[in-house]
Amino acid sequence: MTDENIFSGLKVVDLSSFIAGPSAAVILSDFGADVIKVEPPSGDTWRIGYKLPPQPRSRDNYPWHLNNRNKRGLSLDLKSPKSTEILERLVRWADVLIVNTPHTARKKLKLEYEDVVQWNPRLVYADLTGYGEKGPDASLPGFDITAYWARSGLLSLTRDAGAPPTLPPSGSGDHGTAVTLFSAIVTALYRRERTGKGSYVTTSLLAAGVWRAASSFRPRFATPRSFLCTIG
Repeated sequence: MTDENIFSGLKVVDLSSFIAGPSAAVILSDFGADVIKVEPPSGDTWRIGYKLPPQPRSRDNYPWHLNNRNKRGLSLDLKSPKSTEILERLVRWADVLIVNTPHTARKKLKLEYEDVVQWNPRLVYADLTGYGEKGPDASLPGFDITAYWARSGLLSLTRDAGAPPTLPPSGSGDHGTAVTLFSAIVTALYRRERTGKGSYVTTSLLAAGVWRAASSFRPRFATPRSFLCTIG
């Protein structure tokens, strides 16, 4: 018998913010992974989420604990030239890197997959976006209510005919998307176990919303490639 969990020894750097990315990291931590949460000096904006309506009032920062329990913390200013050395050490240490910074900002920060994979070819680079990594909306910021609920069409399914949509619980789409990203990461880790190669995996809030909405309509297309997530 062993007390170790399935992901004991797995090393994860969580560079993501808000909910969906950190939630994927927290699932890994629940199964034993060693997760380092990296935040800017000002902190992840979601740290004040429990103070914003319509969240229920509380003295305890429950949304933060929900998505960031079990993690170690590190403050790092990625805009500082001196951060590159620290980032390189983190990437060389990690098995998984989770990022949801918009790609336009990633290019400036040299945080794209091509920038960091040179330090660790076995790395699983998990990319989360609002609307996908390609296309006219790729650079737009995406949030639960906009990209997942509204853009996918799910929001229109939460109402009766002639009535306005019902506001979904905050983070409900983010958490569904987190499971998608977690699944992509685990698939990439299995691939690495068989081939020794790292991977670039990606999904989006919109893709997860469309997948969930698929139970409510029949899309008139078929493709051999999953639109839920991409593993390359």
